[in-house]
Amino acid sequence: MKNLFFLMILLAGMFTACQNTPSGDAAKTTEATEEAAEATATSTAYTVNTESSVINWEGYKPGKYGHVGTIKLQGGTIKAADGVPESGNFVIDVTSLECTDLAETPDKKMKLEGHLKSGDFFEVEKFPTGKFEMTGLQPLEGNPDANYTVKGNLTLKETTKSIEIPAQVTVNEGSLMVATPEFTINRTEWGVNFGSGIIGTVKDQLIADDVKLKINLVANTQVAAQ
Repeated sequence: MKNLFFLMILLAGMFTACQNTPSGDAAKTTEATEEAAEATATSTAYTVNTESSVINWEGYKPGKYGHVGTIKLQGGTIKAADGVPESGNFVIDVTSLECTDLAETPDKKMKLEGHLKSGDFFEVEKFPTGKFEMTGLQPLEGNPDANYTVKGNLTLKETTKSIEIPAQVTVNEGSLMVATPEFTINRTEWGVNFGSGIIGTVKDQLIADDVKLKINLVANTQVAAQ
């Protein structure tokens, strides 16, 4: 009976830990060595619709609690031929970072957003934008949530890393959509180290290195004035 009781406690602890740890496949990350992909002369240019595009994020204190939010895009262009993207880039408006789960507690929301935008995290006064430049695209089979593997250089806080992520790319007349399944990146690879174990943060104050992201990007051949 004692062993059964111990097992139940262990399983409960594991469940709690899982509930408070970012899930999603980790993006493959390497040093950025490849240059941006180039489109052919016959490609069609799609302009990122900043009103319809968003990056969803989720971060945690392991075993305690987490927060979710959004980051907007500032602009970008994707070029495609015969329904297949050949090149692309978008600018991330880091100043737009918002914590959406604290909408009903404005003071806490403002405090957390201010901290995330400070020098401890993304230092938006010095680095107001990030960017992503596509370096390659490969068809992907066997994944119901994605039809391509997108490879590109992600720059945050002037640090650039090459990442590979799955994405569902859909091209219709006049529009192109890119939607990724949830994936994670290790924030410390871009110099966002506050609360990380790599700087010796004590266990009770740890913030998970992995941040969950999900990108929903919409681009149009013609975007109405905003």
